[in-house]
Amino acid sequence: MNTFHDTDTQRNSHTLRGCALVGLLFGALLSAPVTAAGPDGSYQLGLLFDPSDSQLRAESRGRVMIYDRLDSEDVDRALETQFDRIEHMMFTRTRSEQPDGKGIVEDDDGC
Repeated sequence: MNTFHDTDTQRNSHTLRGCALVGLLFGALLSAPVTAAGPDGSYQLGLLFDPSDSQLRAESRGRVMIYDRLDSEDVDRALETQFDRIEHMMFTRTRSEQPDGKGIVEDDDGC
């Protein structure tokens, strides 16, 4: 006769654990900092010049961020203003402007 009661208790325990897990997941998603876009709306520029605390923690654990097709002026500014983070940055296909006004993209170096 106690079997019915024990089954209900187990079922309630599983339901409570499931609700707690879902609550924790939603809490983690909602509390995660959202990285703002850069001044021109670029997600990459936001990461580069205004990194979140979570990004800085990830970099301190060894994460490298690959920045693709940034303007050479932005790369130069990052190398000057974000000097302590340089080892966590990789720039590919950097765009530069030629004296004739044409833009060029540096070839991918195969990395």
